[in-house]
Amino acid sequence: MVNENSQDEAQNIIEEVPHHALSAWWWLASTAYPLLAGTLGPMASAFSICSLSQEWSMESEAGNGQIRGIGDPDWVIVVNAISLGCAIISNFVLLWGMARRIAFSIAQPIIIIGWYISSLLLTCLLCIFAASKAQSGSDSSTHRWLTGSYYYGAFAAGLYFLLSSLLLITVYGAYRGHYSGEFRLTTSQRSLMLQTILFLIYLLGGAAVYARIEGWRYLDAVYWADFTLLTIGIGDFAPKTHKGRGLLFPYAVGGILILGLIVGSIRAQMLEKGRQKMAETVTERTRRFLVREAVSDHQHLRDVVPRLQPERDESDRDRQRREFQFMRRVRQIATLERKWISLATSLTVWTMLWFMGAIAFWLPGQNEKLTYFEALYFAYTTLFTIGYGDFHATSEWERSFFVFWTLLAVPTVTLLIANVGDTVVRTVRDFTIYLGELTILPGDKPIRELIKDLSRLSWKERFLTEAVADKKPDEEDVEEAAATAAENADQVDQGEEEERNAIEADEHKKEESARARGDVTAETIHHHHYLLFREVRRMMDYATRNLHKEFNYQEWEYFLNLIASEGGETDGDEGSPKWDWTGYKSPLLGQKTEVQWLLEALTEALERELRKASRGYHSPEQSESEQ
Repeated sequence: MVNENSQDEAQNIIEEVPHHALSAWWWLASTAYPLLAGTLGPMASAFSICSLSQEWSMESEAGNGQIRGIGDPDWVIVVNAISLGCAIISNFVLLWGMARRIAFSIAQPIIIIGWYISSLLLTCLLCIFAASKAQSGSDSSTHRWLTGSYYYGAFAAGLYFLLSSLLLITVYGAYRGHYSGEFRLTTSQRSLMLQTILFLIYLLGGAAVYARIEGWRYLDAVYWADFTLLTIGIGDFAPKTHKGRGLLFPYAVGGILILGLIVGSIRAQMLEKGRQKMAETVTERTRRFLVREAVSDHQHLRDVVPRLQPERDESDRDRQRREFQFMRRVRQIATLERKWISLATSLTVWTMLWFMGAIAFWLPGQNEKLTYFEALYFAYTTLFTIGYGDFHATSEWERSFFVFWTLLAVPTVTLLIANVGDTVVRTVRDFTIYLGELTILPGDKPIRELIKDLSRLSWKERFLTEAVADKKPDEEDVEEAAATAAENADQVDQGEEEERNAIEADEHKKEESARARGDVTAETIHHHHYLLFREVRRMMDYATRNLHKEFNYQEWEYFLNLIASEGGETDGDEGSPKWDWTGYKSPLLGQKTEVQWLLEALTEALERELRKASRGYHSPEQSESEQ
């Protein structure tokens, strides 16, 4: 059993969590919710436009089967138009607020109240209209039903209410001080919003053109444009005229290009930024758990994490080395957890969307009865844009729901495919390479050694190794060459000095000048500056090549000495800087890569040393010139 001091020390480590780590989940409120509002808000307004485009009910006579629309009362059109006007104003204010042209405290109330008013007006209108339809539908000679316009209004009302509620959480988080009271979306995130608006305008505008050319009802043209631009290709609607078929060439290409931009933005913004925040949260949670377990005498954890409590006659450097190994394993485990949690989350959302779509297509069945299995089959082929065409939406409800459902499927399927590629596909790829080395494509290592490695390593250890071994072979070769060049930088001759950075070469020249005149202090300072310039240039090279380099403990000792030293001197025992690798300030904890962390830290150290040298130390030559 460990002593009480070790337990107290572990508890202190666990409780040392900064404010930003505790509030990591507020990233959803500060960034994700406004981004959802900026993308789904225009979609809700597009549905409101569809709701205004046609009458809300139709009827057919029992004798001749003729179908005709029933004109909506004027008050229905007026209320619907007022709802759309409030929603459009809220959308514009949201865009201006995210561009920081309207203050957060002014924009948010306008947006939230405007969307709540739109939702309330549409909800009351839908309920009153449905009740009046039920009362007037008692005549047995005619059959009346609600059109897609009515259902588009229902989708719009639900989206307005949902987005207003999410933005209320955003306002609450800003009021409580979890983040600043302003929109923090980047330019690329705002570009995603603009791309979504452009796609919706393109879809609705193209539908209006094809409704005119092909003689379709407008909402049928919207349904056609949706499955065309999303490359589903159901086939129940298709252009019949030469003009419509000819216009399809540019129309489909333009829509697919815009859709490709949206998918790329979703991957870059929603996926990558979300991964960073999830990695930060999962890493901190894993660190807290393993620190708590490492101080207890659990036999099964001894092969997972090193012991944190001090061992007998252990130096400070050895303790820091064990802490470094511990945090490196924490990051590996957290990376693995983050990948599979992301996959499980995206798969759960996609499965819910799949089942929800199947239920929606199975229940109404006004013109065609589907079994639930057939509805599942149709929903599955639609989500993955297979689109055989053997089943299709037939009723007004099914077509309007199809458009709403497939637009929601775009980000869902994008995230699912990306997470599957990051986990399952990567595992299958590595297993295939390993199987090839055992059979027809032998590698450098003998087959006997490969079999021994397979029997010696557990699946957990193999997965943990693969979680961080995420570099391509050519990138590893470039990194090795860059590291070798950096290690031999001190051994270059005078003829290669011209290839250095101008400022770096100047510091090296000042160092040699100070050495020649015997000024040890100046020599040490300029040598320190030279090393900082060299390592900053090295990290910039890694960053521009997008190489996710991981450094060993000896390299980290060197970098931390360089960052923390005063004029080249070191702190700590045996020349090792004092550092808490298990604390929340650890460079191995958080969303930054090791290269990013070192680049920022080295740059700050260089700026600090240059400011200090400019106002503090003056060489003898500078002093004489000033006199």
